[in-house]
Amino acid sequence: MAALEGKAAAPAALPTDDTGHVTYGGEVRLGGRGYVWEMVRPPGWLVEQPAAPMAGVLAAAGHPARFRILQLLLAGPKPIADLQAELGLASQGQLYHHLKTLSSAGLVDQPERGVYRVPPKCVVPVLALAAAALDVAHQS
Repeated sequence: MAALEGKAAAPAALPTDDTGHVTYGGEVRLGGRGYVWEMVRPPGWLVEQPAAPMAGVLAAAGHPARFRILQLLLAGPKPIADLQAELGLASQGQLYHHLKTLSSAGLVDQPERGVYRVPPKCVVPVLALAAAALDVAHQS
């Protein structure tokens, strides 16, 4: 009857269970170091997690300068002077501001004074964020 009246039929209801899993991981060699990581999460668990911690990580990584810092640090630890030169920043103040945001989100740490890195436990997750962002960006 809906077709005859020119109205679209109601979309089929989505399943309400939380079966299945979301998996991400990788085996990566970057900057002479090797990383192996795999995470498997149930979808129902993911959608029930508090949004603030996830949004904090995404917001920290979401700024173009901060994401570029992550890209540079994925190759291995770098001194602040090298980061500043590679980013072409006039002041270290801007860089420290971005590094503080990334550090607060757990995406960057400081293994020694004046040297920053993506912690080993975050290398594959940061790469997974990059892959997911590219996949979403290329869909539009």
